[in-house]
Amino acid sequence: MIFSIGLFVFSIYCYFLVGAESPGSTPTELGAAFWPRIILVLMMILLGINIFTQFKNKSKEDESKDKSEVKSKVDSAVLSKLLIGMGIVALMAFSMQYVGFLLSCFAFLIAYGALLGEKNITKLVLFSLIITFVLYVIFQGLLDIRLERGRGIFRSLALYLEGIILYIRRGGR
Repeated sequence: MIFSIGLFVFSIYCYFLVGAESPGSTPTELGAAFWPRIILVLMMILLGINIFTQFKNKSKEDESKDKSEVKSKVDSAVLSKLLIGMGIVALMAFSMQYVGFLLSCFAFLIAYGALLGEKNITKLVLFSLIITFVLYVIFQGLLDIRLERGRGIFRSLALYLEGIILYIRRGGR
């Protein structure tokens, strides 16, 4: 519950920070702060619901817990799927600058799918490959948002795929 409250307060800070740091919008555009603020508002609403639910379900037995129960809860929290998933996301974020979006997204989807319990390796690899390709085409091709290319051979691969997408967008010319 403390984490949720802290995250809620941090979200409020980020909401105002995004507005202060973003350039002003014109009357015909939404501006750079619009979507981050929408996401922050949705996150604050969901955090508020989460905090309310935790207060509602909190029992009076929490005060009488002994140290062994607290230690077992800490051990289970450290090994929980949520914490492992957060570690996978952090690993993806740090590795993306070196191996690029393609490999880091593909590896992330496989690792997270395995964490969620998918047993069929073929299905896991196939769907990870398809989702990575679809995300790459949407962001790099349709929205023209440059994704991290990586270094070395990963950069060469990303540039090659960007060339193919550019060739397709120009109608084969």
